[in-house]
Amino acid sequence: MTTRNPRLPCAWHYHPERNITLRWARPDGHFTVHSGDQRGKHDDHTLLDTVRVAPPWQDDHDVARKAQDWAAKNPLTPQTGGRS
Repeated sequence: MTTRNPRLPCAWHYHPERNITLRWARPDGHFTVHSGDQRGKHDDHTLLDTVRVAPPWQDDHDVARKAQDWAAKNPLTPQTGGRS
């Protein structure tokens, strides 16, 4: 798995029902999904998934919507150390 250093600005959204955090650095063409509440953290030790997206997020609502979409499309949360 490749460790990524997200650029700033970076946005996080914690999804409490699934206990996952989505992190998205602008203007990255991907977001990362992490287990647990990882808001404000930049390391990848809890990485579950990396998802390519376009265009970059515009505001916190975009990030929250992507977290909801990922949770709906992935009903079973994978184990830490997922795809990259």
